[in-house]
Amino acid sequence: MNFSFFVSKRYISSNKKKNIVNIISYISILGVSIGTAALVIILSVFNGFEQIILDMYNSFDPHIKISSSKGKTFEINDVKDKVLDLNDVKSYSFTLHEKVLMQHQENEAIVEIKGVDENFQKIVNVDSILMYGDYFYSNHYIEKDVLFLGAGIMHSLSIDLNNLFSKVTVTFPQKDSKYIKDSSDIQRKAFTPLGVFSVQSEYDNRYCLSPLNRVQKLLDRDGEASFLEISLRDKNKIENFKIKLKKILGEDYDIKTRIEQHQFLYKLLNSEKLAVFIILTFILIIASFNIISSTSMLMIEKKNDISVLWSLGASKRQIIDVFFLKGFLEVLFGSFVGIFLGILFSVIQLKFGIISMQGNFVVSSYPVVLTFIDILIVQFVVTIIGLVACYYPSKVLVGRFLTH
Repeated sequence: MNFSFFVSKRYISSNKKKNIVNIISYISILGVSIGTAALVIILSVFNGFEQIILDMYNSFDPHIKISSSKGKTFEINDVKDKVLDLNDVKSYSFTLHEKVLMQHQENEAIVEIKGVDENFQKIVNVDSILMYGDYFYSNHYIEKDVLFLGAGIMHSLSIDLNNLFSKVTVTFPQKDSKYIKDSSDIQRKAFTPLGVFSVQSEYDNRYCLSPLNRVQKLLDRDGEASFLEISLRDKNKIENFKIKLKKILGEDYDIKTRIEQHQFLYKLLNSEKLAVFIILTFILIIASFNIISSTSMLMIEKKNDISVLWSLGASKRQIIDVFFLKGFLEVLFGSFVGIFLGILFSVIQLKFGIISMQGNFVVSSYPVVLTFIDILIVQFVVTIIGLVACYYPSKVLVGRFLTH
C-alpha cells in the first residue's frame, strides 16, 4: 500500500475523536455535500423548465423551416420536387403568412393569419393544442372562410365562447400595395371562427390558422407559400439535412433549424443556467475554505508527526501527499454523498412532485430532468475545487514546518 495513502487513512480514522479539528472536518464534508446536492438539484430544475418551454415551442414549430431569401413568398412547385422526395423527410407542410387587422364588434388586434395545408396536422399535433371547437380539415371546411384562433386573440377580441361562430372581419393590404394611402389599398373579408387553440402566450396572441387555399385566394397568391415546414425522421440529423438542403436549393432560400428559429430563447436559457451554475460554484469555493481550515489545523496539530516522518526518511513529497490525500478523500466522500442526495431528491420530486408551484402554470410542481452530463460536470468542478483547497495548505505548511 502507498505510504502516504496509508498514513492519511489513519488520520481519517482518527476523526472519531471529538476535537475541534475533527468537528471542522465534519463541517467541511457537510458543506461539500450540501453544495454538490444544490448544484445537482438546481441544474435538474433548470433542465426541467427548459424542457417544458422548448416542448411548448416545438409543439408548433418544425425541425426545418424554408423561406425565400428574395421575397415574402415562393412558388410551391419550384421547391416541392427538389425537397420532398428526400428520404430524411418524414412529413411537410406549406404555409402562407400575412399580418392582418382583425376586428370583432368594437375590438381589434393585429394578428398573423397562417394558411396551412392538410399536411399541417402531421407537423403539429392539432388535437393536443385544440381548446374548443373543430379543426377545419377534419370537418371539410376547406372551401369556406374559417379561422382557428389563438386563445390570446380570442380574449383580446372578446369573442364569447358560447357564440363562437360570430363573424370576425379581416382587413389586409392589396397584393401590390407598398403603402396604405386610402381604402383602395386594402381589402376586407368576413371569417367565421371554428375553434380556439393554445400553445403558449407568444403564439396564442399572434397566430390564427386558416385553410391554405382560402388564404392564397384572399391574398391573390395562388400556388405560393411563405414557408415550407419539414419534420424529419431523425431529429439528430437536422444539421446534416440543412447542409444537404443548402446544396440543393442554393442561395435563393433561407433554411432555419428549430434552434435557429428561436436562437434568442436558446441563448437566454443557456445563459441563465450558466449564471446559476457559476453562482453556486462560487458558494462551493467559499465552502472550500472549511477544507483549507481543517487541513491547516490538522497539520498544526500533527506538527510533531511531520518532524518524525521527516526523520524516518519520508520525502517532502510523501508528507505533502499524506495531508493532501486526507483532505481530498473527505472532499470526494462529501461530493459522492451530495450527488447521491441530489439525485435522490430529483427522483422523488419527479415521481411525487413534493414541492408544488404557486400560481397558474403548465405544471403543478417543479419539473426536474436529470442528465448524466450535468452530474459529470458537477463532480468535475467539485473535484477541481477540492484539489486546490487540499493541495495548497499541504504544500505551504509542510514547507514551512520542514524549514524551521
